[in-house]
Amino acid sequence: MDVVALEKTEEYQGRYRVERTLGAGGMGVVYLAEDIKLGRKVAIKQLRSDMTGNSAEARFRSEAQLLARLNHPNIVRLYDVIEEEHKIALVMELVEGVTLKEWIREQTSTLPEKLDLLMQVSLGLGKAHCLGIIHRDLKPENILVTVDGVAKITDFGIAKALDCDQQLTREDHIAGSVQAMSPEQLQGTPLDARSDLFSLGCIAYELLCGCKPFERKDISALAFAQQIINKPHIPPQKSWPDIPKPLGALLDRLLGKHPEQRPDSALQVYEALEIIRKFGIDADTHQYSDTVTQLLIKPRKKYKRISTLIAGLALLFAGGVWGWRSLTQLTPQYIAVLPIEIGGEISGGDNASTLVRAMVRQALTSTPGGLESSALVNFTPDENSSQEQQLKKLHEKGVTDVLFAHLDCMQQRCNIELQRINPENNQVKEQASFLFLSEHRQESQYTISNSSLALFPSGYQKQVSGKVKMESSDYNLYLTLLAKLNKNDTPLTEEDLDHLEELIGKYPRNVNLYKLYADFAARIFIITNNNKLLTSTMGILSSADISGADEITLLEAQLKIRSIDADKKGFETILKKLEKRGYPSAHLFAESSRFHFSNGSYSEGLIYAQKAVALSPSANHLYLVAITQVASGDYSSPKEVLNKLFESNPQYWPAYALLGVIELENGNLDTAQAAIQMVPEAHRSWRTKSNLGTIFFLQGNYREALKIYLDILESSPSNIQMISQVAEAYAMLSDHKNAEKFLNRLLQTTEGKSDFRSQRYRAVALANLGQVSLSISMIKELLQKAPDDTYVKYSAAQVYAIAQEWRSAGYHIEQLLAQGMSAVWFILPEFQQLCAQPIAIEASLNSICQYPKPERGQYPLPDHRKQNAFPFQDQHTSTKN
Repeated sequence: MDVVALEKTEEYQGRYRVERTLGAGGMGVVYLAEDIKLGRKVAIKQLRSDMTGNSAEARFRSEAQLLARLNHPNIVRLYDVIEEEHKIALVMELVEGVTLKEWIREQTSTLPEKLDLLMQVSLGLGKAHCLGIIHRDLKPENILVTVDGVAKITDFGIAKALDCDQQLTREDHIAGSVQAMSPEQLQGTPLDARSDLFSLGCIAYELLCGCKPFERKDISALAFAQQIINKPHIPPQKSWPDIPKPLGALLDRLLGKHPEQRPDSALQVYEALEIIRKFGIDADTHQYSDTVTQLLIKPRKKYKRISTLIAGLALLFAGGVWGWRSLTQLTPQYIAVLPIEIGGEISGGDNASTLVRAMVRQALTSTPGGLESSALVNFTPDENSSQEQQLKKLHEKGVTDVLFAHLDCMQQRCNIELQRINPENNQVKEQASFLFLSEHRQESQYTISNSSLALFPSGYQKQVSGKVKMESSDYNLYLTLLAKLNKNDTPLTEEDLDHLEELIGKYPRNVNLYKLYADFAARIFIITNNNKLLTSTMGILSSADISGADEITLLEAQLKIRSIDADKKGFETILKKLEKRGYPSAHLFAESSRFHFSNGSYSEGLIYAQKAVALSPSANHLYLVAITQVASGDYSSPKEVLNKLFESNPQYWPAYALLGVIELENGNLDTAQAAIQMVPEAHRSWRTKSNLGTIFFLQGNYREALKIYLDILESSPSNIQMISQVAEAYAMLSDHKNAEKFLNRLLQTTEGKSDFRSQRYRAVALANLGQVSLSISMIKELLQKAPDDTYVKYSAAQVYAIAQEWRSAGYHIEQLLAQGMSAVWFILPEFQQLCAQPIAIEASLNSICQYPKPERGQYPLPDHRKQNAFPFQDQHTSTKN
């Protein structure tokens, strides 16, 4: 009954139909199968064919015997045992879900959900302990979480059974994973059920605090074991500064070095978690907090008395803090603002109407900042659509409330009518109207803002902080910049930032100035890729002394900047602050998606983008889904998303730029060029301009490509992508001196940088300059971090081709071609050398060595493309496969 036979058998022992392999571990292989007799899916765990000997078989049989005694909803069930020719296989419950390790990594969960999982694990563990079974290898990988949130303990392969009437202690040899072992297990001393509680403490610490209680770093397994035995764990308060006192006490006790320092049983852990879960973890009562803490740190003989006191507290809390919080939790509001309508004439010059419109819009768009659990949804309406059509689209995007303002003006006096509309049925929920003077715009903004807040239920309204009054000329400058940002058709400049910085210097407590500065900086960064801009912006935002209701607006601005830089710790710190303040999840998911995308974690970025769309299907959120799919090498799915964007937002220019990227990577150069040229010049980011240059490059028009690259580089001298592409263009023009010059410039620019993109470009530059071994080492590390990243695979193919490791280069080229990348991308000389190598992967060679004929108006590829364009590559030491 070897592995291959089981995989290929349609029916096994006349009852189980094996469908496919689910996974493999150190001892066994797990298959998905169908129980034909009972009509249900099962998992069959079979001893690996290479695991021979009495020890492996005995351990497998032991697991079967132990599982047969365990019947609990939080433990994976054993259905059947199959024995044939001295081999054994276990037929087990099929758990549809993920491991706890994957759940921690992929899920954004609340504290109550985490506590519920720990309570379930405690119950399952308590059942095993009651039957005299110690798991001995309890870790996140051995806990499964179903799609319904049920935790199930699995893999009792090294568990030990003891008589339940005994004290559950026994001398034994070391077994299990180091990270899951208690100090006594690592030392080979007697074990009892409290050894599993130490492992449970490690799991709880990682789940609650977001990191492990002991830092592994690069030390050996033996050194790590000594650390667990001798060194204290990282204090929970250090990893999670705001951890509730009772939870911190529980973790400290579970991670005690000696068994007697830990809780007496898994049941006691469950009851402690239940109390915390039921009566709240942040109740504003010292008596409550101290009582629960005492429960966790006092010996068991006092437990009954303390439990009685806790029961008394239950009456005091009248049903529990968590229940009260769930009843009073506010439903998230996603608010959009319709275009401002102005009728009549406004005195004050040609610009007066523009400034009044900007003032009213600013007052309305700032409304969500004055409301609990509310966020603004950006909305660019179709000028040809009616208000009813716009409201319908907003409802489809997940918008819950729409603000609308109509002004009737006569010289200096304007009557404004404000409405809060339900986009689902077009009904007006609340409305207000009043007069204001158009010349007194600053005072009018405050009046409109407060009136807009009053349209919402009082339960949502925050305590409004005092407004900072600006001089008339300064306020008009602020409105002028605000109008410029909202137009979307006028290029923003760093001079605009200088104006805003001057205003911030004069009015340091005006939070709207900081928000506008962050918006300008983010938009300008997209165009220029100037990283210094992000650093200076974060410095300005961090120095702001803003508190009260305005603090959340400042945190939003900081998160915007952090989402596009590489400071993971800074991003997560701000994210947690916003989560505590009840900020709507859709926006937090979107910022998390942008952050992971910026750091090359495309799969995580896609998960967060899809969560954002599920809550609020706005254009920005749909675009996030599409761009992360493209970066992951999926070129078909994002086209469906972009089609939705084109239908609902025909002027959403980033969508056209992204379509250009897709067609470019598919080799459809004319279509790519047409898509990019749909984007107005003022809205083309440096990346969009670069892609246009790349189209010329792939068409063989290297001089035109070089011109575009150099233009971008002039405005952004530290742009590593442009430095690299300039070097490639010079190489294809046989200008080896300039090619080498820009490669060395690339090394200088990336010196000391550890971010994802810098390392990738640096690896290619090193390979081109003859430092092949270092280049390969770097690219291998990048492949481990992001094995599915399209651009990492392309750089790997390039590095291996330069190093003349043909098989490795061919392997990555074949992967890229399989996902849809066009063969035209492999015109560089290093790739063309593969065409003369019979040992390279044939499927790759057949496509990259056959070029489409140039179409009319395109430049034919020069003959020198088939030669090594970098003369200094002759220094490479070949490591042929």
